[in-house]
Amino acid sequence: MNPPNDAVAKDVAKDTEALRRDLEQLRNDFAAMGRTVKGFAGGVGSETYARVRDRADKARVQAEKAADTVAHTIEDRPLASILAAFAVGLILGILFGRQR
Repeated sequence: MNPPNDAVAKDVAKDTEALRRDLEQLRNDFAAMGRTVKGFAGGVGSETYARVRDRADKARVQAEKAADTVAHTIEDRPLASILAAFAVGLILGILFGRQR
């Protein structure tokens, strides 16, 4: 009964070797997929960061322009600016003073 056992052992050895090669190929495929996903995510992250930074810079420039406009308005019309600030303070005081 030795010859059938040898044939079975050879078949098992061949199947084991084929399974080992398949697992190695699968491991390589998963590694390649991981690199691809990592590269894609890195590219998307870089683009998103650049877009956010660009928009933040634009918002900063607009805020600086608005601050300059307010400063020039106060310099050009100091009395009107004082009266407007007083009126806003008075209205806020009345609105929030009644919440007791």
